[in-house]
Amino acid sequence: MQNDLTAESESVLNITKKTNNWESGPAEEPEPFSFSGLIKKTFGAIASFILLIPVPWMGAVIAVGLLWDQLWLRLSDTWLSRSLGSFFTKVSERLARIMMRDERNAPYLFSLFGIGLYTPTLFVLAFYWQIRYGGSAAWYTIVLVAFLYNVLMMGPYFRFFSVIATLIHKEGHDTRGIFKSPYTFLNNAFGWFIGPFYGHVPETYPLGHQRIHHKYDNGPGDVTFTYDLDRSNPAQWLKYLRRFSLYWTGASIVGYFIQNRQWAPARRMATGMLVYYGLIALITFLNPWFGFAYLILPHMSVIIYLAAINYIWHTFCDPADPDNPYINSVTILNGQYNVYNEDFHVTHHHHPQMHWTKMADDYYKHIDKYKANMASVFTDTQEFEMFVWVMMGRIDLLAEHFVDLTGTLSQEDKMALLKYRMQSVKRVKELAA
Repeated sequence: MQNDLTAESESVLNITKKTNNWESGPAEEPEPFSFSGLIKKTFGAIASFILLIPVPWMGAVIAVGLLWDQLWLRLSDTWLSRSLGSFFTKVSERLARIMMRDERNAPYLFSLFGIGLYTPTLFVLAFYWQIRYGGSAAWYTIVLVAFLYNVLMMGPYFRFFSVIATLIHKEGHDTRGIFKSPYTFLNNAFGWFIGPFYGHVPETYPLGHQRIHHKYDNGPGDVTFTYDLDRSNPAQWLKYLRRFSLYWTGASIVGYFIQNRQWAPARRMATGMLVYYGLIALITFLNPWFGFAYLILPHMSVIIYLAAINYIWHTFCDPADPDNPYINSVTILNGQYNVYNEDFHVTHHHHPQMHWTKMADDYYKHIDKYKANMASVFTDTQEFEMFVWVMMGRIDLLAEHFVDLTGTLSQEDKMALLKYRMQSVKRVKELAA
């Protein structure tokens, strides 16, 4: 194994040298002008502008959420908080033995009965306030109430949103259902009942994520692939945002199943879209401001949040071996925001049905394979932070947190390797030729 690792390290160093040569070579030829190309770019720019409308609002929500998180962390470290946590943990474990197919999923109940009651109640109270007082209140009061709802709904530093998003993901993979009889009516509760409050279209995960994304693993045929984009160019993310929005709204998922003549999942996805967007249309018709600020704006914000996260999960790819899951998926060790072991994304793609409690052990069990493949492993960071670094072009910060499991690469080697793995597969192949 040591000889293999040495050979692999030398191969990586050769790659970085080639990358440096490419970077110092001639620039790519500009695309020839065409009227259709101009129209396409114009519509792309307009679509990007529309999709980015929530950004200032999101920035304010994030700022307040970070302040709230500081208070949250201090309160969670108190004796009262720990005592309550211990009590509710015991209660959830007892309920799990009665209600759930797998007792290890007992923590899910915190979100089901906590956020699952908290957020809908908050939504109903906000709707009542808007109908009762919105007509006579000052415009800034109406905006402030909507802003407070978005902050309270997302939770301190997105904690409520991130947990629900993760549980919708887990639920989508648990094809047998999380709950056992007679509680099977709670199956799909995260995706169909709680998820819509957090901008999730029902059926997106079990159909678009599991049946398409995991089938193609970010390769040709996937509806959320990244390999064709130059991820070292921050502007390329706007192309991905448009692509991801088609996926998240369900449009490209329905298109995929229709193209492949799979009518049942196409109808199922279309039903989720019809229910979700139908409710938004109805509420917006009844009260345009409420529909926009409480449903449409969170939906658009979530598209941006998750487009950023998914982009990072698959930012890196070896053009010489694009299907290599150790490289084209990211693993984060000592993650600052590791919800139900989502940071072990390579393991998730290797074993989509593996229980979240086993993912960390699986990484360490197969660490030799990660070493042999010079896997895309990072430490002491999180997806949002990595996304900011990518948008800022701070490859140096990515390299500082890159884990060289072989211990052979310098900082410069790491930076060159990451740049190489961020190039579009098509472009690198053209340059190599």
